[in-house]
Amino acid sequence: MAAASQASTPTFENHATLPIAIVGGGLCGLALAIGLIKHGINVQIFEAAPAFSEIGAGVAFGVNSIIALQLIDQRLLEGYKKHATFNADRARDSEFYTMRWGVDERKEDGSKAGDFGWTLNDDWYFARTRELGVRTRSCIHRARLLEELVALLPQGITTFGKSFESTEELADGTLKLWFADGTTTLASALIGCDGIKSRVRKLVCSPAIRPQYAGEVAYRAVVPRADAEAALGAEFVLNGHIYCGYSEYIITYPIEHGELVNMVAIPQDRDGRGVAEWKGDEWTVPGTKDEFLKRFEGWYKPLIVVFARYHLPSKWALFVLQHDEPYCKDRICLTGDAAHATVPHLGAGAGMAMEDAYVLSSLVASVGDVKHIGKAFRAYDAVRRPRSQECLKRSLKVSLCYGLGTEEVGNDVEVLKQRLEESFKWLWGGDLQADVIRAKELVRLDKR
Repeated sequence: MAAASQASTPTFENHATLPIAIVGGGLCGLALAIGLIKHGINVQIFEAAPAFSEIGAGVAFGVNSIIALQLIDQRLLEGYKKHATFNADRARDSEFYTMRWGVDERKEDGSKAGDFGWTLNDDWYFARTRELGVRTRSCIHRARLLEELVALLPQGITTFGKSFESTEELADGTLKLWFADGTTTLASALIGCDGIKSRVRKLVCSPAIRPQYAGEVAYRAVVPRADAEAALGAEFVLNGHIYCGYSEYIITYPIEHGELVNMVAIPQDRDGRGVAEWKGDEWTVPGTKDEFLKRFEGWYKPLIVVFARYHLPSKWALFVLQHDEPYCKDRICLTGDAAHATVPHLGAGAGMAMEDAYVLSSLVASVGDVKHIGKAFRAYDAVRRPRSQECLKRSLKVSLCYGLGTEEVGNDVEVLKQRLEESFKWLWGGDLQADVIRAKELVRLDKR
């Protein structure tokens, strides 16, 4: 693991001996640590696993997410670009995906499975995307992004095998953290980056705030380029595509510089009363090839055949964390999925975590002293909670659009495109630097 280059001139007065504790060593926690270290802030990461690891294959980053990487650390953006995969067709540099019909359209003389529908282009911010050296369809393998994050961490900053249990505030305001192995540590503050099943969240939010089943599951396949091309053709697999159906959709896009094609199929699991209940405590359960084929019967056959061939033998239930309670309490704060876990339909979950990391690290540095960190946390909550919760709401609506499941959209692809463009324009147009300026003014006005 390479040591990070020298941090910038410290702008923050640490506790004399104690670090800020970051619970969770995933993409969110590492990005936040890098942002804080850049300001000379002493942090320690506590990760439950025995080593850094990421679940899943591809992750999409819009221009908002790319800007967040650059603002956190320019080296992080450069590392991202080394591994990023884009649409292979340079005529599609500003295209996020092509929509195609996954099934026959339910109307006379309608489109057939596999037919072209329309393209979603970034007609608003592509000039900025190009300046950053990327393109609108920007994807990376999670493991590669993790590697770039780890490479920017100093040696000894992470303690593995530490499953967080609880904390206690001591008389001087510092925190005592307990872990499942019986060990303890002291910290000047605590930031929970421990995902949708966060334990830190229990210290910040009421018991009523817990993940809710989104009424959707995900089947996944990672297909070698040669086999994907043989089944679908290079144009279909080396550029991002969304296949829309009725109550389900499939997304395909290249990763690892086009050597692999990531495919995700998302059926909506709903009954006549709305979202069906997810039964059981496990969110990842066996999902057979036969089950997948039955669910996607009648779909575009070349796609379904190659998907089934490389189908991973599991399905993932999708949960969300939709609420309006603060993301912080005293010297404890939540970021990423611990605060606002969303569904993947806008390609914004990891990007929201990168936005969190930039805003929060900037605000912590701005208060100048750990004894004022509560002000930074409250200002972060004020600017990040509205945007991240709106992202969650829009992501849920986008899924219904892809599944042709809203009364407004129905089979009208022009209305469908319009609604999707509205959400992507909103997402990509976030101004993080303006948010930080506004949040710093909130810090200045905070008299607590």
